[in-house]
Formats: sequence, C-alpha cells, structure tokens
Amino acid sequence: MKMKINMKTDKLNIITQKMNMITIKNNGKDNSNNIIKEKRFDYTLFYKKYKTYLPNNLLPSTNFLSWLIGLSEGEGSFIVNKRGDLAFIITQNTSDINILYYIQEILGFGKVIPQSAKTSRYVTQSKREIEIIISLFNANTLLPTKKKRLYLFIKGFNDWVTKGSIRLEPVTFIDNNLLPRLDNSWLCGFTDGEGCFSCSIRVDAKRYSINFSIAQKGEINLPILNILPYLFKGGRVTNHSVKDVYEYRINGVKFCSNVFSYFDEFNLLTKKSLSYVLWKETYKDLVSKHHLDESKILVMSERAKMINKSNII
Repeated sequence: MKMKINMKTDKLNIITQKMNMITIKNNGKDNSNNIIKEKRFDYTLFYKKYKTYLPNNLLPSTNFLSWLIGLSEGEGSFIVNKRGDLAFIITQNTSDINILYYIQEILGFGKVIPQSAKTSRYVTQSKREIEIIISLFNANTLLPTKKKRLYLFIKGFNDWVTKGSIRLEPVTFIDNNLLPRLDNSWLCGFTDGEGCFSCSIRVDAKRYSINFSIAQKGEINLPILNILPYLFKGGRVTNHSVKDVYEYRINGVKFCSNVFSYFDEFNLLTKKSLSYVLWKETYKDLVSKHHLDESKILVMSERAKMINKSNII
C-alpha cells in the first residue's frame, strides 16, 4: 500500500477501525490469539539487499530483526540533514553501550560513537547501508509517528541516490498496518527502549505496588498501545502526567504475571533484562506474602529499589 505524505488521519483511522472491530467482536473480552493473525513482518527484501551487498556475512535472524525494529521505534532516528545526507541512529545510555556494539556486530556495518558524557550512538550513513536499513523498516514499522519519519527518510533517500558517484534505485514507501504480536520479538525490543518494570514496598506499612508500563508520546500512537491490554489480558492505557504522552500499565500480582510467558520466551537484551529478573523475583516473593514477614520485607524493599537502578549501573 503506497502512502501520500498527508497521513495524519487516514492511517490512524484505519488502525482505529480495526481496534474498534476487535473490541466489538470480543464484547470487551480478550481474544488476543485472534488479533489480525495474517499481519506479519516480511524480511524478504531485507535479506535480498543484505545478501547482495554483504554476501560473506551471516544473515541476521528474524528474531534479531524484529527486536531491532522494536528497539529502533523507541530509540532510533531517521535523519535527513540540511545538505540532504542521510543517517540512521540508535541512541543509548553509555552504560548500555554494549547493546550498540552488539547491533553493529550482527548487522556487520555501522559504527558506535560517543554522543555526550552519558550517551552513545550506533550510526550508519553510507548509501548502500542506508538502503539495507530502509529495506528492513519499510513495511515493517508499527508506530504511526515512526512511519511518518520513515516516509520522509525514504523521500530524502530517493533524492540522495540520484547524486554522487553511487546511484541507486528509488524506493516506494509501504505501510502494512502491522500491530504488536506475542509471537515475535518486536515488543521485547520496544520494551528495551520504552518499557519500565517497577515495584515499591513500604516497610512500615507492609504495603506494595508492582507494575509494568510502556509510555509513548503522541495520540496518533494510541492504537498501538491500545492493543497491549488484549495481548497481555490485563492493564489499560491512560494519559500520562506529561502532556501528550500515553501509558500502558498493568498492575498488581493478579495481572503482572501475564507478561512472564512473553518475556521469558523473548529475552530483553539491554540492562532491562536485569530489571526484569529482579522484578520477577520480587513478584514471586509478594505472591508468597514474604512482605508480611519482618525478617524478609527489608531485603525485598532493597531489591525493589534496585530494579530500575540496574539500568544505570
């Protein structure tokens, strides 16, 4: 499906209509296994381009590619500068710089550079490498805001490749209207970029709160967040305290375990993997009511404080 640059309402309406149809069909009940089964990632063009330009490299797995798309939809940028040159960038806290080197190693191209005292970047800028990147994201991008940026990136690419010594064929933007699923690693990558596992325990009152959340800016992205309560059979999407930011949140011991099977199958790759381990251990202690035991609650409280600190160690 080709898309014009004015996509502000058309694509959102299409996906919203699908969400409404799902809601009506389920009559408010979850039926996540039946949500748009036919819509899947298609890496045919990516593998074709990759084998053409990098014939001696091992092909990245589909699991890695789905994860990379998810991470990039949270932490990646499609850049067209004033001169018309292009760059694809993924930014991470320097404490997680190893994930950038991992991406570089698996893709077999690009470089990792410092951005500031606290952040680092994976960057690729050559025409052929950018063409490989476009072949990965084209038709496989989920967030409407990221689709708009990809459209402009492809538009810039089509101008860029008509200049200089390296001339390449233009690319047509494709939107397959994909939604998150639990049988691929996109949501794992997106969580590595945008997700948060958290728990707080009040030692004095022996009370606690535990939740998993994903926040995203822009009302246009709501249809993507709105699918998560169906996939995880719990939680809801609400306005964040920050303007124009929306958050999916699943709370409490009754529902938080619903995310275990997914994240146990599709492993987080950033330092959030450690956050998840600590969060899950704390959850198990809460279910066992160890927070009511004075000899255990202090240890639980200290572990809960470490859940998100592990991301910055």
